[in-house]
Amino acid sequence: MSSKTAKAEEGGASERRVGYRDILVHMLGEIRRGRWPVGSAIISEADLVDQFGTTRTTVRQALKELETLGYIKRRRGTRSILISTDPSNDFVNSVRSIGELLQYSQRTRSKLLGVERVTIDEALAEHLGGDPEGEWFHIEYLRTPLRGSLPIGYSEIYLDPRYAGIIDYLDDNRTVYSLLEEQYGALISRVEQEIQAVAADERSAQLLKVDVGSPIMLVRTRFITSTGVAAEVGLGHFPAGRFRFEMVLERTGADRLE
Repeated sequence: MSSKTAKAEEGGASERRVGYRDILVHMLGEIRRGRWPVGSAIISEADLVDQFGTTRTTVRQALKELETLGYIKRRRGTRSILISTDPSNDFVNSVRSIGELLQYSQRTRSKLLGVERVTIDEALAEHLGGDPEGEWFHIEYLRTPLRGSLPIGYSEIYLDPRYAGIIDYLDDNRTVYSLLEEQYGALISRVEQEIQAVAADERSAQLLKVDVGSPIMLVRTRFITSTGVAAEVGLGHFPAGRFRFEMVLERTGADRLE
């Protein structure tokens, strides 16, 4: 992308100053489109300064975020190295990573069932946790194993309307949280998950091919951005006998009892 093109996409340098998140979103897109192979040097700070017509400080802030996310390794005095095109599997949390937290997504097929706007009433807000209000997007996916056709999971995803721009990019294979980072630079800094046993309602029973009222596992996952916003809340419905959740917690020296 030329300097002129970059500035045009940002609405013109005279209209709005380019921020580090603008550069971050652009770089995430370039990485996921395969511009640089893993292990190679990416575009230099100087070239980014020229391309976006901004300051070196702004560029360095964007590169720092890319390093924090696990995409690059910065090196003093030379260009940064691309170390991963999908660092979500290295996201550190109580079960080591978002990739491990959502293990089933890596070993299953998903089908996008539909997207609609829904009004968050008091009962739904309590079900989702936190305090969402107004109209949110409701996205449905059905998951089946790589071999076989019997569904192993039905996912409902509620998306904050501030991130409506990702709707056009949804398909069977993209995760919502990766699109949030790619399209908005909305960095997921915390994931909260709650698991409980419930009875299948009519919708989940129909999709999962089980009887209404049969036991299923309900997993609520909230994706929190670095600004404290719950941008995405997922409700995963899993039938008994078809899905296994595994968690590994490692004890550190600081956790040991005296």
